[in-house]
Amino acid sequence: MKSDKGNTKDRIVEAAIQLFKKQGCEQVSIQDICRYSGVTRNSFYYYFESRDMLFDAIGDWCLSSAKGKTLQALGTRSAYQQVWSFYRIYLETQLELGQDIMNHICTARTQKWRSDYSGYIDAELAEAMARLIRRAQEDGEVRNMQDPMRLVWTSYAIIRGVNIKWCFRWGESDLLGESMTSLDDLFLPVDEFRLNV
Repeated sequence: MKSDKGNTKDRIVEAAIQLFKKQGCEQVSIQDICRYSGVTRNSFYYYFESRDMLFDAIGDWCLSSAKGKTLQALGTRSAYQQVWSFYRIYLETQLELGQDIMNHICTARTQKWRSDYSGYIDAELAEAMARLIRRAQEDGEVRNMQDPMRLVWTSYAIIRGVNIKWCFRWGESDLLGESMTSLDDLFLPVDEFRLNV
């Protein structure tokens, strides 16, 4: 991998992602990652105490990458479709990483004391999504009139459940299709706004 003057931790994460995608997670050693990223083992262990910590950082990369794309996509469709856009972009980022890497991320995060802390909705996105849901309710796109913030966190829990199922079934379920159906079941959109037709 070409060494640049970027952040060492980011270089390690990006090198690991590339190697894991090419060779599979179990086939890549810490030494391989160090060589590919151009860092020493000491540098690796300075940033990551273990492989699980590396997978946790890859999970954070996934969240950050999806959030950047999401904020660019807002405002392009109906309010309900914009809510879906947020989830779709995040889930597509996971599909791009592949089920092998995502399975390792899920495993690493469920073995940590802060496993439930690692979510992909922060306060800024929650507020933005609540505004979209309120607009979808006011515009008659959806029929579930519960509190918008409550719907944000319920939709997050549902999507996270579908996501965990996909991870632990090694990609053998339809991540996007089941996510769309689940959101439609929650928000009860009028027919013209249904996601999974």
